[in-house]
Amino acid sequence: MRLGKPIFNSEGQILVGYQYELTQNVINKLQKMGIEYLHIEDSNTEDIIIEDLIREETRVNLRNTLVHILDRVASTSYDPKTGNGQLYKLCSKSVDLVVSDLHHHDTISLMNMNVFQSNVFDQHFIQKAMNVCVYATKLGMIEGYTGEDLDTFSLAALLHDIGNLKVPREILTKKTTLTPFEYAEIKKHTEYGFKLLKEEPGIPITVAHCAMQHHERINGSGYPHGLKGDEIHPFAQWIGLIDTYDSLTHPRAHREAILPHQAIEVLYGGAGTLYDINKVRQFRNRVALFPLGLSVELSSGETGIVSKVNKDFKHRPVIRVLRNPYGEQLKQPYEIDLARHLNVMIFRVGEAVGNK
Repeated sequence: MRLGKPIFNSEGQILVGYQYELTQNVINKLQKMGIEYLHIEDSNTEDIIIEDLIREETRVNLRNTLVHILDRVASTSYDPKTGNGQLYKLCSKSVDLVVSDLHHHDTISLMNMNVFQSNVFDQHFIQKAMNVCVYATKLGMIEGYTGEDLDTFSLAALLHDIGNLKVPREILTKKTTLTPFEYAEIKKHTEYGFKLLKEEPGIPITVAHCAMQHHERINGSGYPHGLKGDEIHPFAQWIGLIDTYDSLTHPRAHREAILPHQAIEVLYGGAGTLYDINKVRQFRNRVALFPLGLSVELSSGETGIVSKVNKDFKHRPVIRVLRNPYGEQLKQPYEIDLARHLNVMIFRVGEAVGNK
């Protein structure tokens, strides 16, 4: 296999170049670095054009901003009042780049955005902040947010989990069941985030409120204040929904990830109680859960990649089958439209494909 797109590190330098021939040893090393997917050059799929939601330059800027936040905010000596608004300036530039890039896309393609970091918690924090920011910004555009409202929403999504940097790492990365004390400490990240952001020069107070409210739920079952319905800012409602989806579809220290369509079912299970039902519908209708080029394994045992996203059935794309159930490469690949073959389901995605 040869690499279809280069891989960059967190400084924007090329880590592995275009058309580099991949060995299992190289793939293993990339997985250990946190690289979750690769674009592979293949004559059977060269007609499938994969468009990134944001440019590589924007990714690098986002990464560098979040690395700065990690280094600065996680420090025990951090004082928001002494930063002279530097954090706001960095984040505003990143948000401007994201907004500019997303004006060119009609659909949200929920592809994970690779992050190169040696520290597992750092990798998780950066990737989640990037994902939630990009997806929230595009959904905000669809909702009709513009100007200052859109910038504030995007900034709130980028910084919603900043309070986690004040929670002990050993609790956040614990692989066994949390004690009541440990769970209570994790829940404090919403209040930590609010206190940090309201003191940060230049940061709109709405951003701080979103950090506080993104775990509130419309039936009052959330935390930290048990707010209900319209008591929760609409931005925080959106960010809470997207944050949940992203968490479900990525592995955590204590559990495995679930498939995108399964995560949507979880959100629908809470529609009208935990989440605003119209927001859940909008999310489902406007996102491509299985983006172009994603490797998949079907319930039939066949493997291939997503070749087309169905406009009205985004959770059931068209799959170009490349290998039979025995793992043998087909001489003549063919396509199966999951919107027409309802008895066939996507069973695995991404790096899990082929791991029986």
